[in-house]
Amino acid sequence: MALTTLLSWPLPLLHGRRRYLLTAISLAVPLQFPQALAVQSYRSPTTPAFRAALLVPRALLGLALGVANVNCIAVLLDLFGASLQSKVPHQEIVTGFDLRRHGGGLGLWLGWWTWCSIGSLAVGFWVGASIIETMNPAWGFYVVVVLAAGFLLLNVLCPETRRARFRRTVGEFVTEEEEVRRRVARGEVKLHVYQVGPKWWFEELVAGLVLMKRMLNQTGFLVVAVFTAWIYAQIVLVIVLLGALLSRAYVLKASYVGLGVFAIAIGAFLAIPLSKANILSRSRKKGQRTDSMTFEHDVTWSSHMVRRLVFTTILPIAGIAYTIVSVVRKMHWIGPIIFAGFIGFFSNLAIAECNGLIMETFDTSDLQPGVNSKHRLQSLAVDVRRRRTNYSSYPRISAGIFATQGLSFLFAAGATGIGGKATRELGAPLTTGIWAAILMGLTVLLALVLWRFKSVRVIPGQAFGTRAGTRTSTAWGASAEDDWKPVVVGNPSGKMRRMNLLELGRLSRWVEIRRLNKLQKD
Repeated sequence: MALTTLLSWPLPLLHGRRRYLLTAISLAVPLQFPQALAVQSYRSPTTPAFRAALLVPRALLGLALGVANVNCIAVLLDLFGASLQSKVPHQEIVTGFDLRRHGGGLGLWLGWWTWCSIGSLAVGFWVGASIIETMNPAWGFYVVVVLAAGFLLLNVLCPETRRARFRRTVGEFVTEEEEVRRRVARGEVKLHVYQVGPKWWFEELVAGLVLMKRMLNQTGFLVVAVFTAWIYAQIVLVIVLLGALLSRAYVLKASYVGLGVFAIAIGAFLAIPLSKANILSRSRKKGQRTDSMTFEHDVTWSSHMVRRLVFTTILPIAGIAYTIVSVVRKMHWIGPIIFAGFIGFFSNLAIAECNGLIMETFDTSDLQPGVNSKHRLQSLAVDVRRRRTNYSSYPRISAGIFATQGLSFLFAAGATGIGGKATRELGAPLTTGIWAAILMGLTVLLALVLWRFKSVRVIPGQAFGTRAGTRTSTAWGASAEDDWKPVVVGNPSGKMRRMNLLELGRLSRWVEIRRLNKLQKD
């Protein structure tokens, strides 16, 4: 899954999403039967034929599901956009004409998608444990066949969100003569990276790898991606270790062990409403008393920062608490289950917030390469003319999310293999404690990444007319009869903005605004 998640995400932009979804699910159905036949009766696990019959279809199934996986969050972005703005965002002016708000934003769907990523693992464990208690293990694969057939029918009935056959992407770029040119091409990733559309499908794929590499080269984003992937791997590890603890230490039946692990899914489910922030609001509770407070540019601590630090800090503490209660043998079996539910709850919140960070920081859908080059003064009052944009797949956001998911699958594989070996040598409680301690260190790094420590100029002074006619204003190539000056983009509340390490990344929204305003070189 990690391989196809990292590689295949740009291809649906060329050919449409439905054909990839239908192909992946259609391949997943027949791949269940060899695995079902392999476990139909008892066979020695050391037999090479048995291993091949079980692992080869499993590997092919992972490749197929990775192709399906890259279309899930992408469909939500196609339908609802990537807007997660609060009512009072950090040092920005809210406007109803902001293109990032088109589609309404993910909102509650972000929590549901996160639950499907981590909560479904616990649901699958519960269903599998219930099946193997009274039935042949092969029935687990037959249940997957029925579910996959239902998903296949739903995808046949649902419309295509990207009609690629008739779809073209419009990209604007600036020539060496500082002229704004426009190109039309299929796909979006290569056009976004190189300003040239792909001729062959593999060119779009290579451009996706290049964009993903550029995203990972940003220190702030790398910390967020590793933090998110480590949380996902911790969920996998807790599921495995909790199942082993309930079956060995407390000698519970398989169905009860599955129900105990199901508490992780319940905890993650209870966190879904908070992803929309209807309880812990993303906006500031206290209203501003004066206009100067509204445009205060020294704000460094908003409710965004508070909720994220609360969610991410409590999660490793819950992991350490789970480690402690799992060590105490006189503890009732409900103790580890409750703390496992807490881990699921805060894991859902933390992963949703990290994905929200990626969306907010790297959403450049309202910016174009030529949006802030030479514009005539008489055109500045017309929003449509100076805010031309094309419907976007959010290439930077997609690359960031799928890079994070790829790392998550790799870390989860490591948690299953290395974690199992460490559990046998060190014990389950110590293994969980080490994992939680590493997560605590990553939490400290994330807090440092989110700390707004630097005040950066995002809008030049001449954009507000304060230097018109001066030597600085003529540096833009303006003539005496044709006064040119930059356009204010990004809806900032002032010329300066306090930024953190994530926002200072080379591909972030605000660095892109600085680049458009010629305050930073490429």
